[in-house]
Amino acid sequence: MVEPRYAGSDQTHLQFEPVFSVQRGILFADTMRGAGLQYQTSWGFSISESIYYDWGRVDHSDTWRPGSNRLAGMGDVPGSATLHTLIAQQFCPWFTASIEADSDLRSGASRNHVRAGGEITVLTTGTDKITVDMDTWWGDQKYNQAYFGVTPTQAARTGFRAYSPGGGLYAYSAGVEWDHTVSRHWSTTLQLVGTRYIAKAHGSPIVTDNVTFNAVAALNYSF
Repeated sequence: MVEPRYAGSDQTHLQFEPVFSVQRGILFADTMRGAGLQYQTSWGFSISESIYYDWGRVDHSDTWRPGSNRLAGMGDVPGSATLHTLIAQQFCPWFTASIEADSDLRSGASRNHVRAGGEITVLTTGTDKITVDMDTWWGDQKYNQAYFGVTPTQAARTGFRAYSPGGGLYAYSAGVEWDHTVSRHWSTTLQLVGTRYIAKAHGSPIVTDNVTFNAVAALNYSF
């Protein structure tokens, strides 16, 4: 994947990482949602509850964790085990609405953020599927302060001006994904997502690009 070094950064980096998903009945484990339970009805409603690890952010460039040398002196946003809830409703074969909520379980962190949006399937064939996602992103006061805010202490150490965003909407995004089946076991995924930082994140001195892009290419093998 090619992605910004942190939310709102104009610096990008290329990263390779494994992706896996295991499901058996109501149990699942994957790299996106962690490990947990899921339930789906015959009329398109689904809900899942899981725990995964949020890596936070560091104040230097890192291979695996979000961060940049530009943030030197900001200190780290500590990682935390996180409770992840996903609720979705498929209204018709080509449209699904969903909402995700994440709440950090680390004592003293208590950061919460929410994604709400929809997925439209624009093409389905025997070997290909193309979908478009449109989402809004919301954070509570602690989440927005951690990722977009600058405390007076941080301002004194870094030269960034102090900034306190408060809770609320901080971004919206749109993306397109193409899944192609090569054979019974092999498939590929290409994804491009653009994010526009607005409202609570727009005035942050550490947000150096209000529009960022993520690109993902994956080779998948299913057992």
